[in-house]
Amino acid sequence: MASLAAVLGRPFPGIELFDRVADTVFFIKDHEARYVAVNETLIHRCQFIDKNALIGRKASEVFAAPFGERYEAQDRKVIAEGLSIRGRMELHLYPDGGEGWCLTWKEPLIDASGAIRGLAGISRDAPALSGSAPVSKALSATLAYIDERLDQPLRIPELAAQAGLSPYQFDQRIRTLFGISAGQYLSRLRIGRACDRLRHTEAPLSELALECGYADQAAFTRQFHKTVGLTPGAYRIATARGRKARPDWNSVLTKAGAGA
Repeated sequence: MASLAAVLGRPFPGIELFDRVADTVFFIKDHEARYVAVNETLIHRCQFIDKNALIGRKASEVFAAPFGERYEAQDRKVIAEGLSIRGRMELHLYPDGGEGWCLTWKEPLIDASGAIRGLAGISRDAPALSGSAPVSKALSATLAYIDERLDQPLRIPELAAQAGLSPYQFDQRIRTLFGISAGQYLSRLRIGRACDRLRHTEAPLSELALECGYADQAAFTRQFHKTVGLTPGAYRIATARGRKARPDWNSVLTKAGAGA
């Protein structure tokens, strides 16, 4: 990517694609959680004149409290711990007074040495959730509860009740949001958390199994292999090798900030 950026004379050549997607906010942030690249959708919703007016700012300097502080804390957690955010349901409040539900994804940006140099993310509108504010807020709180307690037993009927829904209704809303069943959603989150930990820590597999909600290492290994196609140990080795082929994000992000 760094060589392609050099040829084109700018980093992040895919930004034009995201400029055309009106229902999705796209951004890249540096190690200090400052914007270094954004799409037009974010500019318009935050009522900035152009991209340069937003570059170098943090979420707390862009969005009203407490939303901005919450987004920035989220950014810092991704950068500090390397834990991805996968489809988190959030309410966004924009400077023009508008609000809407969205699903947010954030991924840490890793350099060739394995160090986290920033993050990339998107927030996609979820208009199907905007019809009933109480239901949406309860569902959002339940999804956050799941994400924070992946190391604990999580049962669909209890989660549904927490969201104020029947198990069937809860499953249907998960399917609407993510295209998979509630059970598959839980499994995906657990395996995703395991992938993050395998990439960024040297913690023993027995410890990771418990952290990701599995009864023991054997159950964890079976499910991980079934889902990913590799054992956890093999995945850790493969991703460590893959880091050597990744671009130097520190250099790329520095150039992006300098050119803003």
